[in-house]
Amino acid sequence: PRVGTAPADGAVAPRRARLPRTRNSRTFEFRVVDCKGFVTIGEYDDGRPGEMFLRVSKQGSTLAGIMDAFSMSVSYGLQYGVPLRTFVRAFTSTRFEPAGITDDPDLRIATSILDYIFRRLAVDYLGVDERTELGILTSAERTVPDSPALAPYTSAPAVETRDPAAAPGRAPATSPANPDAPYCMQCGVRMQRAGSCHACPSCGNTSGCS
Repeated sequence: PRVGTAPADGAVAPRRARLPRTRNSRTFEFRVVDCKGFVTIGEYDDGRPGEMFLRVSKQGSTLAGIMDAFSMSVSYGLQYGVPLRTFVRAFTSTRFEPAGITDDPDLRIATSILDYIFRRLAVDYLGVDERTELGILTSAERTVPDSPALAPYTSAPAVETRDPAAAPGRAPATSPANPDAPYCMQCGVRMQRAGSCHACPSCGNTSGCS
C-alpha cells in the first residue's frame, strides 16, 4: 500500500524490526583499485545483519553521497525483512568503475564496489551451501582439493566410449571433460571453452574474448 493509506483487506502491512539500542557490529576496510572505504554492519542479537554504514575515501564526492544513501536503503530493507541473499543476488556482478584488483585475499577481483561488498557480506553471513548456489567462493575454498563446495563445478562429465561391436559409421556420443579450464576470477566457477577462450557459465565473464 501507499504511504499514509491502510492496507487492503487481507494484506499484511510490513513491519520494521528495529535493532536493539545496544548491538554488536562488524567493521571491515576495503580497497577496490584506488578507492578505499569502510563498511560497518550492525547485527541483531542472533547475529543477522540489520543495518549497513558505508563510507568511501572521497568524502564530499558524488560517489560518497550515493553510497551513503544506498547504505540507508539497504538498512531499511534488512529491517523490513528483505533477506541478505536477495541483496547479494541483486548486486553481485554489477559493473562500474572503480573495478579491478582488491586487497581482500578471499575475493581478489571485483567488478564494482557493490560487487565486492555484497560478496564479502555473503562470505561473512551466508552458509557455504547458499554461497555455492550463488557462485560465491573464497580463494581458499576454490583451491581445496575435493572440496564439497566445488563438487557442482569440478565433477567431470562421464565420457562414453565407443562400443567396438557398434554399427560401423556411427559416431560415438562423447562428453569430453575440460580439466584444463581455468576458474572464473570473478565468481570461482569452472569456465567452459568458447572458441579459443573460456567463458563462465555462471556470471558470463570471459578469459579475454569479447
